[in-house]
Amino acid sequence: MLKTLVVYQSKYGTTQKVAEYLSLVLGPGRYLTPAEFKDEYQDFDLVIVGSPIYSGQPLPEISKFLEDHAEWLKGKKVALFSISIDLKEGYEKLGDMETVIGEAVSKRALGGTLKLGVLDEDDQQDLKVFSKMVGFPLQDMDLFKVEEVLEYALELKKIRDDMIPTLPRVELKDAVESFLKSHNTCTLSTSYQERVRSTPIEYTYHQEHLYLLSEGGEKFANLLLNNQVSVAVYEDYTTMNNLAGMQITGEAAFVEDEDEYQDIIAMKGLNLDMIRN
Repeated sequence: MLKTLVVYQSKYGTTQKVAEYLSLVLGPGRYLTPAEFKDEYQDFDLVIVGSPIYSGQPLPEISKFLEDHAEWLKGKKVALFSISIDLKEGYEKLGDMETVIGEAVSKRALGGTLKLGVLDEDDQQDLKVFSKMVGFPLQDMDLFKVEEVLEYALELKKIRDDMIPTLPRVELKDAVESFLKSHNTCTLSTSYQERVRSTPIEYTYHQEHLYLLSEGGEKFANLLLNNQVSVAVYEDYTTMNNLAGMQITGEAAFVEDEDEYQDIIAMKGLNLDMIRN
């Protein structure tokens, strides 16, 4: 399983929050400051480096980290992010950071927060100079959006997952079908707006489809409004050595064809007349 390292420096907390969120979505992972970095972390597969932008520059701890570790970072998949009020400036500074370590797999400028009351004296003075220079209003601002951070986290997860060697399609399909055919119970997850439901239910795998037979239930209140579902099939846990499972996302559909319905009933070894009664 690939590991993700998030190296950040934060001044008022926003960048740390982003690092925490990225680490959660990209787990197994670790987030830390340059002062906490150890050489053993060089074996992580994806490295993400982030900093807020103050006085037109990333924090010095991050700049020094990139310079001190440029040699091994150039051989890694590295993503860069910045936190700032001026997103254009954020992207410009990410470009400067990229010149130190080579091409990054991703660069993202994220919106930050500005709370005048918590700024230290130096930052307040720098902000006054900046506001006069560009006509920037001196007022509290909040451009931080959790949704954007999590969207970015999922983009990075896809980049990381694409780093995993893949089986040839035929071999992969054979492995997936073998696993599904060796099991008969799954957890079906459905949702609509804020309503979420997970249902343990038996299934039959046949011709690239999972067939589930149900007498009804609350899950249909979701399915009739949202046919996007997730299914989990997994081994019972005994030890870490036998962990195996599969998560599937897709669309649910009701079997309306009479012949297909009868075939599924027969595959399950059930009596159609008894079900109808």
